[in-house]
Amino acid sequence: MLLFVIDAGTTTSRIRLTDGETIIASAKRQVGARDVAMTGSKDVLERALKECVDELLKQTGIAADRIDAAVASGMISSNMGLYEIPHLEAPMNADQLASQLVRQVFPGITDRPFVFIPGVKTGFQADTRLQDKDMMRGEEAEIFGYLDSLGDKRNESVLFMHYGSHHKCILLEEGSITGCRTAITGELMMAVSQNTILKSSLLPVEEIMPDMARVREGLQIAKHTGFGRALFSTRVLDTMEKRSKQEASSFFLGTLLALDLQMVGEMIVPGTKRIVLYGKELFPSIFAPVLRETYPALTVDVISDEQSDLLSAKGAVAIYKQYAEQA
Repeated sequence: MLLFVIDAGTTTSRIRLTDGETIIASAKRQVGARDVAMTGSKDVLERALKECVDELLKQTGIAADRIDAAVASGMISSNMGLYEIPHLEAPMNADQLASQLVRQVFPGITDRPFVFIPGVKTGFQADTRLQDKDMMRGEEAEIFGYLDSLGDKRNESVLFMHYGSHHKCILLEEGSITGCRTAITGELMMAVSQNTILKSSLLPVEEIMPDMARVREGLQIAKHTGFGRALFSTRVLDTMEKRSKQEASSFFLGTLLALDLQMVGEMIVPGTKRIVLYGKELFPSIFAPVLRETYPALTVDVISDEQSDLLSAKGAVAIYKQYAEQA
């Protein structure tokens, strides 16, 4: 079996070539759903995907007709993606998801068939409050890619916290996705740090070495005075207190953590024993100690950035194999 595994998100699209067990090669472009939204055309995404396909075939020397399919997850199946597919309604387990994959062809990208993994929506039963409604595209593949590693604990109540352009808290019960909460925290962090008065007080994300004392201070002030007020306190810390940009940036991260801590508090249900943090490594590294202090009975697992990067491919392959067996 040879598969293209496509993970297309808000800002980045990546294609991996896999034999079902091992990643043979990978290619990516900084193009995603945001570019489709900004240009009003999916052409920019199609070009990026074709470039990735051509790069992988050239890099590996593998003929296109040897590829079984292109398995796609993420924002690629949204209204700002390549082909829109309605979300499936939770509760949703891996077997149910595999039975609902959608097959299409896009000869402008490759003559191999595309198989789309639909997203999942939660909280859309009758009379549900707006704040209980949410959805995901891509995280369902990542979660089912990790679930097997829990062994006999895979059917316990587990919370997953995904860190990317959006921060997303997802609840699994008995192996099924049952709940979700999303905040645009990643995008918010970039917007505030690059396009507000706080820009002069903050370091670029890649230069931040978090000071946990300042992180905790930002978290506490955000909880007690509100998010907007806490953000401005970042500027006070820099300009009036004459603290370093490392301290101000750490404080700023703490204000953002308040949003995550609130989401986790809303998602914990009786029987929840574990929370798994994955995605971009900065936030898991500072949120893990806060969670352990706040919820000492919870087991907090942190998946490395390298492992997180492979979850979507692992899950997509596993779901595709179940789909192929059901066909």
